[in-house]
Amino acid sequence: MDFLGDRIQNAREIKGLNSKQAANLCNVSPSLWSLYESNKRMPPSDVLRHIAEKLEVSADYLLGLKDDLK
Repeated sequence: MDFLGDRIQNAREIKGLNSKQAANLCNVSPSLWSLYESNKRMPPSDVLRHIAEKLEVSADYLLGLKDDLK
């Protein structure tokens, strides 16, 4: 899923957060957040769900199942 990191980054930017703020909001380290956004690591399903909730987007959007953010 090479697009997952791009979608996480896009959702973060829409929310007006920098990477460190988003990492803190989602309870992950900034270095791990960077790995998610650069598509070098995929978050486990529970973390993905938490990211979607905190960034106020749907998990379906992050997973590329739909283009609508909600």
